Amino acid sequence: MSTYIVEVDPQLTLDDISLAIAGEEATGAEFQRIALSFHENRITNLATFNDLPPGKRPTPQIVFLADKAAVPAGKKLLWAGVMLVNGTNTAVKAYR
Repeated sequence: MSTYIVEVDPQLTLDDISLAIAGEEATGAEFQRIALSFHENRITNLATFNDLPPGKRPTPQIVFLADKAAVPAGKKLLWAGVMLVNGTNTAVKAYR
């Protein structure tokens, strides 16, 4: 299983971040984590993914929410950390 990194635009909303990550997962990858990092002369979000075997897709779709938001029904915590949302450092949790 190989691992790769994708930049997630730091100006996106949480809803758009969820869609961006879901779009990457649709290609046969599984989200692992996001880290703030200096990339191409700016601080940005770098998401790490693992390639999955052919025909595999992670389910259900991942959802990113503000740290204090209620846990979505039927979802489990996948990741928690700080990322740039709308250009601002934001505590976030990801659920699947």
